[in-house]
Amino acid sequence: MLRLIVMSGVLVLCCCGPARAQPEGFVGAVAKAKSETLFAFSPQPALQGKLPRKCRLIPLPDLEFTGPKPSHPFVLGNFYADARWGIVNGSLGVLDGKNGALQIAWADQFCLEGIMEQGGLGGWFLLLGWDEGRGFAVSNVTLKDSGSPWFVTEFRGGKAIEGRSQEFEKFEWKGEQPFRLVMEESRLTFEIGRHRQFHELPIEGYAPGRIILGTYDTRYGPRPLLVKSLKLRAIEGAVSK
Repeated sequence: MLRLIVMSGVLVLCCCGPARAQPEGFVGAVAKAKSETLFAFSPQPALQGKLPRKCRLIPLPDLEFTGPKPSHPFVLGNFYADARWGIVNGSLGVLDGKNGALQIAWADQFCLEGIMEQGGLGGWFLLLGWDEGRGFAVSNVTLKDSGSPWFVTEFRGGKAIEGRSQEFEKFEWKGEQPFRLVMEESRLTFEIGRHRQFHELPIEGYAPGRIILGTYDTRYGPRPLLVKSLKLRAIEGAVSK
């Protein structure tokens, strides 16, 4: 059973159930205690275009889900992956298409660090603890006149659970920024440059699953992303709650 508790502007989602390891036959990176570099910028012309052959980041061309606002022109809604990922001038980005989904890894409690450049307008997201349509989305959209709001949404069965999405303070990711996302004891911290968007936000329904980076279409199109680097490590001793 899941319960939603909102206390002092904090979204708390509670559920019971055992932690799950990655499914049998899983392909891709898995968070480990030792930090692992999953992507690093390279200016080599030979890497222009498609992903490197040994890259452990996995495009998900069949990913589909329904966000909290299916018919909204800007907030995450009906998502059907149609984009192709590859190397753009040494960075990782979408080559064509608008709705892009890229599996970063499978993780329980973890720290994900890197450098990413964002510009223009549009929407993007991170799915956390994603497993067969259940998990959480941190989504963000940048608008011409209304700032750049953030949302945390819970999913089950590939659909946002009604009433279990919350909007948070506006902050626009401008240009190239280092970032650090931590899930420890099922509390979310997300730092972008010197700005801390979330600090130990309780996500008590969190369970192990995929970390997925994505772009989604809006009236302004998707937010252009260029990933310069990604490092991942598991946080040992921390548990899902």
